Amino acid sequence: MRTVIVLSTFVLMSCANPYAQYYQGDLDARLVPNYDPIGASIQIYGTDDFDKDTRALFRKGYIAIGQSSFNAGSNSVNEAQLREQATKIGAHIVLIATKYSHSVAGAMPLSVPQTATTFSSGTATAYGSGGVANAYGRSTTTTYGSQTVLVPYSVTRSDFGARYFYKARSRLGVHPESLSDQDRKRIQSNAGIVVLDVVENTTAYSADVLPGDIILSIGGELIQSVESYYGLLDKFQGNKPLFKINRDGTMIEKAIEIKTY
Repeated sequence: MRTVIVLSTFVLMSCANPYAQYYQGDLDARLVPNYDPIGASIQIYGTDDFDKDTRALFRKGYIAIGQSSFNAGSNSVNEAQLREQATKIGAHIVLIATKYSHSVAGAMPLSVPQTATTFSSGTATAYGSGGVANAYGRSTTTTYGSQTVLVPYSVTRSDFGARYFYKARSRLGVHPESLSDQDRKRIQSNAGIVVLDVVENTTAYSADVLPGDIILSIGGELIQSVESYYGLLDKFQGNKPLFKINRDGTMIEKAIEIKTY
């Protein structure tokens, strides 16, 4: 009886999916215009450096959609829960990290039924005018109650982290970043974006655009921000406009195709 009660408690505690409960990000990557429905099964990779491995996935054409972060009992979280959440939001790849945090120990009160039964018997002899009579008797008494006992437990807890990615169709293959104050001072301009990474096997990659390049303009129009950069991609998609690039102080011009989704 004691074992059944304890197991039932753990089953109830593990019903909620923590990867879904503590998820932050877009609800469904499949609604993003550049989502690539490649149809591959979800791939899960362990990591000890989210930022480093995220950039590696960026270069392969994967975009982060969201993440889950929580602390839970080490044995209460499983891969099926992770895959359930990844499937729900349309992720193709998940980076995960798990790290022991601490242990929790204590005792759980448990009420155990306690029943006591006693038996008694006896004899009696009666004398009368009719002679002698012997009598025999037996009785049963049952007492009902309960007893509270303390069941010790120990739970190992860990920090869990997951970052979800989807495969993106790329028009150009550049991951942009806003100019820093140092960049603005170096190029003496507020216009442009910094190339953070270049996706392999894209038009920007084939044109030898490199991380660290500063793209100043597309098709003769200055890039005022990351938002305006994407606006110019929309404007010139399907064409091969001229890109003006500052590479460590050297001005470069390249005609690069911007594909449509």
